[in-house]
Amino acid sequence: MSDRLSAARDYVAKKPTDRFGLYALAMELRKARTWDECFSAFGALLEHHPDYGAGWYHFAMAKKESGDRAGCKDALTKGLVATARTGDTKTRAEIQGVLDELEQFDEE
Repeated sequence: MSDRLSAARDYVAKKPTDRFGLYALAMELRKARTWDECFSAFGALLEHHPDYGAGWYHFAMAKKESGDRAGCKDALTKGLVATARTGDTKTRAEIQGVLDELEQFDEE
């Protein structure tokens, strides 16, 4: 297990709802391709911080990397809603771009 993953786990154990800690843990698990734990960490992150656009974006990318296209699209759609609420136009545009790519691929 990487030092960064261990550090993220320790941080979340101390601060289980902290946005930074949950995001760092989810991203380290994503890099390790430990999908069940990764999705659980993203789930906790987005449960406590539902308007965190970057969380939705990276959750969707993890779903895509794991082969779960339907889960990817679902996360992207929820990310669009979240970024509309917060006015995060940069992340919204990134999410929309990935969603458009997926839909274009599905149409071909």
